[in-house]
Amino acid sequence: MEDLKDKLKTEVEQADWDMLKVHHQNGAVFIVSGSLQLLDAAVAIAQDKSQFVKVWLDNGELARPTEDQVKNFEASPYEKICDFVIIQPYVLIRLLA
Repeated sequence: MEDLKDKLKTEVEQADWDMLKVHHQNGAVFIVSGSLQLLDAAVAIAQDKSQFVKVWLDNGELARPTEDQVKNFEASPYEKICDFVIIQPYVLIRLLA
């Protein structure tokens, strides 16, 4: 798991909404929030640990962007809004503070 986490750490980048919009339209963008760490979520998805993913989806720590969030993102489409990592077919994002 640590090897995968180390590999994914090198793939984390920042994105603006313009870069993410097409992935959102395909239903692939998930926001990682709360106490859940971006790389922990990425590793769990990559390793098909569905029991963890289900809990995170149920408690809202992993969720698709809401309509209100999307409206806010679209107001400044070229402003960096998040760190992201791709775990095919998903794009996991962690909003910047």
